[in-house]
Amino acid sequence: MSGPDHSAARARAADPDDETRYQAVAVLDPADPEDRPVLLARLADPSWRVRAVAVERISGGSGAAAALPALVELLAGGPGPGARDAAAAALGRIGVSAIPLVVERLSSPDSDTDLRQGAAGVLGAIGDPRAVPALTARLADPDPNVRGAAAEALGKIGGPDALAALRAAVESDDATLRLSAVEGLGALGASLPAARIEALLEDRVLRRALYRMIGASDDLTALALVARGVVEPSRSGREAALAALGRQRARRTLAELAPVLDAIGAAAASDPALCDAWAAALASDDHAAQVGAVTALAAARSGRHAGALVRLAEDDRLRTLVEEVVETLPESAELRAALADALPGLGQLARLTALAGLARLGSPAAFETLVREASDGGSYVQGDAIAALGRLRDARGVPHLAGLLANDDRATAGLAAAALVRIGQSGPAAREAALAAARDRGGTGPCAAVFRALGALGGEADLPALAAGLEAAGAPERAAAAAALAALAQRRLLRAPPPVLARALSDSAWEVRAASARALGEVARIAAVACAAEVAAALVRALEDPEGAVRAAAAEALGACGREEGAAPLAALARDPGAPPLAVAAALHALASLGRLPVDALERALAHDDPELVKEAVAVAARLPGEAGLRLLRAAAASPRWDVRRAVARAFADRGDATLRPDAERLAAGDPDPLVARAFADAAQSLGRAGR
Repeated sequence: MSGPDHSAARARAADPDDETRYQAVAVLDPADPEDRPVLLARLADPSWRVRAVAVERISGGSGAAAALPALVELLAGGPGPGARDAAAAALGRIGVSAIPLVVERLSSPDSDTDLRQGAAGVLGAIGDPRAVPALTARLADPDPNVRGAAAEALGKIGGPDALAALRAAVESDDATLRLSAVEGLGALGASLPAARIEALLEDRVLRRALYRMIGASDDLTALALVARGVVEPSRSGREAALAALGRQRARRTLAELAPVLDAIGAAAASDPALCDAWAAALASDDHAAQVGAVTALAAARSGRHAGALVRLAEDDRLRTLVEEVVETLPESAELRAALADALPGLGQLARLTALAGLARLGSPAAFETLVREASDGGSYVQGDAIAALGRLRDARGVPHLAGLLANDDRATAGLAAAALVRIGQSGPAAREAALAAARDRGGTGPCAAVFRALGALGGEADLPALAAGLEAAGAPERAAAAAALAALAQRRLLRAPPPVLARALSDSAWEVRAASARALGEVARIAAVACAAEVAAALVRALEDPEGAVRAAAAEALGACGREEGAAPLAALARDPGAPPLAVAAALHALASLGRLPVDALERALAHDDPELVKEAVAVAARLPGEAGLRLLRAAAASPRWDVRRAVARAFADRGDATLRPDAERLAAGDPDPLVARAFADAAQSLGRAGR
């Protein structure tokens, strides 16, 4: 590729102007022996943009291998930190072909500490398990920085051997290595026994990393340490513990966290000043620490910092949590004053949260303001105001919400229906008020939002209106009527489908056909009786619908119906290579429900290109009895996709066959993905219990 153009580019690569050098380097080719030295020289360029494009060019294409020796030399003795970092970045991008040369540099003389440290960093960036033995050996390197870099690299690579090495390194006398090992374990989502974490927390240097580890831990006994951490006098330790609480809040139910929250509440009762410290963490740059601070203040049940809490409602990630907390804080003058004082300085979304809190405390002005916002079609917070009225569960909001059910904007009408239902579900009197308002609004004509409300709150008296809705002029209204019938079935108020529901399987709108099939399936599932022959025949015809969602819904309904004549058409759908994956998955589940699962159809699904279908097929294979099911699961465990292998681990545990335990143990020891390895280890433990 050499020529006049490249000669000019090589000359421009040394131009004083950054942009000129950048444009020149972008066309050079590392496979060209004349271009390669220029590219290597630009790895030391004073401009980060030029270094970045040099890394991109030199690590791509056929010339990367030829550049390896020079890159390793730059890693060892580049003219400056920028050049060494750029060389490391290029080696990391080149990947596995660089491993032998880089591993060799890990054994450089003791004086070359920067080289060994850089080599460890490169191997961590490449992330290949073949580097684990060499990195493990460097955990005993004479230089503490190299030891730390090796531990960090192991934390990026993962796998059983890396985990074992890092856990052993935690016991080192070297403080730097110990910290790097704990951080490496945390990066892999791995943990230590709670008793060991408790002992290590005595070392202040380790606390942030240990609390980060607790935040990702599955060990409930380790959570007790969080309650101790959030009362620490040091801000850094306290915020690290709050971040652990925040991460656990995202992973666990409040019931699981109850012992920790009770301990936090008791601590706040003994020392009210703790709430001030937790409130200060609401401004943290760490999202998890913010969540932990909100959770701790909720456990303390103190309204004093409600103003600071509602300010966080401007953050989409925190709004729902803040709303839940403000709703559950005990009513008090302190809470009322904090919310009122905060109002003038709040943005619109946070203001709605504060207004809802004040309305719950009995403020007529706050309630009327919410109603005005909910009724204002030009307000960008109208939807949030409607939702706030629903959360209040105040029957005074019923007429205002009912007035929005027929809104021209279907999204607004849907939000109003959801809020009305929420109020109606708060008690018998509220239900009657909401239901009466919905029925009155429905008397003016078919309305999708009204049908949604009737499905959630209504009863047998509403069946005629919903059946009529299936023949409304608008497809959205017909689909909503079918969905409402499904909701009544789920509430055990519809024992037999109206005839018009089966006829709707031939509707001109696919949304209506799909909703009708789902409703028929719900009736069959809840009533636990075989559906009528004519309904089954209509569902079989729907298996050939041109829309995949309809075929899937019809397949699920046939499985719920329990009629044998559905088995053959379902098997044909499962074997159809042109069928949508969603429909094939539904057919497999239906066949499993009927006890008529064909092994060849399942094999075809397990070999499909769509990973979601493969995972569904794995779940179904767990239900296939006999040696055939075991064979299919074992074969699926060799999938190149980590998510499929993790699905296989769950299927092993779900099947509960103790003969799979050796397979699970072998896969746990050998899988390169730490999440998958852990899933197989959990499955092996579960199967061990099943075998006793």
